[in-house]
Amino acid sequence: MTIITKIQVQKVNKERFNVYTDDGGGEEFAFSVDADTLVKHNLKKGLQIEQYEIEEILHSDQLRKAYLTSIVYLSRMMRTKKEVELNLEKLEISPDAIRNTLQRLEDEGYLNEEQYTISYIRTCINTTLKGPIIIQKELKMKGISNGVIEKELKEFSTEKQVEHAVRLCEKKLPAFSRYSTLQKKNKLEELLSRKGYPSNIISILLQEVEFDNDEDDELQTLLQHATKLQRKYEKFSEWEYKQKMKSALFRKGFSIDLIDRALDMLDDQLN
Repeated sequence: MTIITKIQVQKVNKERFNVYTDDGGGEEFAFSVDADTLVKHNLKKGLQIEQYEIEEILHSDQLRKAYLTSIVYLSRMMRTKKEVELNLEKLEISPDAIRNTLQRLEDEGYLNEEQYTISYIRTCINTTLKGPIIIQKELKMKGISNGVIEKELKEFSTEKQVEHAVRLCEKKLPAFSRYSTLQKKNKLEELLSRKGYPSNIISILLQEVEFDNDEDDELQTLLQHATKLQRKYEKFSEWEYKQKMKSALFRKGFSIDLIDRALDMLDDQLN
C-alpha cells in the first residue's frame, strides 16, 4: 500500500501540486496534478492509494491539461484538428488523452474543419494573390481532407481567379520589359503556375493581359539582346555569325523578320 506523505505547491506554477508518497521504501516524488484534480480525487496527506488509482488520477489530470491547453491555443486563432494534435504531442500528452480531447473539442464546437477551411480560403482571396492549387496544398498540410477542400474551394470562382491572376501579372510585367513578347508570355505562364493557378486560368489570362509591345518597342528590345550577342559571336565567319545570331535571338522569342531587320541595322552601324 502506498501512502501520500506530502503535497507541495510547485514553485514555478502555483496552480499545480507535487505529490510525494511512501510505499515502504522511503518518501519520494510520485506525480503532479492541478488544483482541480487534487480536489476532485480528494488527495491529502495520509491517504492510502493503490497504483491503479494513481494511473486513473494521472489520466484525469492529462485530460484536463490537454483540454485547458487546447482552449487557450484555440483562443488566439482558429486551428485545425491536426494543429491542435501536434501542439498536444509537443506537451507529451498521451495519445489516448489527445483522442479524447479532440473529440470533446469537436463536440463542443471548438474544432470545425469546414468553418476553418471557409475562413482560410476567404482570407487568402481577400489578402493574397495565391492560386487555388497553392491554397489546396496549404490546407492539406494542415490536415484538411480533400473532400472538404474541394467543396469549399468553390468559393474561389473562375472569375475571381482570373481577376487575381491579372493583378499578379500586371504587378510583375514591368520587370519583364527587356524580354520579347513571347518570353513575357512564357515567364507569366511560369509565374502563374508557380503561384498555383490551373492551366485553364492561365490560358484565359494570357488572352486578357495587354503586353503593350508594338513593333518598334519589340525591335528596340531585340537590338539590346543582339548587341550583347554580337560581342559573343563576332569572332566567327560572316555566315556562322549570322546563323548563330539568328538562332540565339529566335530562341528568345523574336520573329525571323524582326531579327533580319535588327541584323541589317547592326550591319549598317558597323559600315
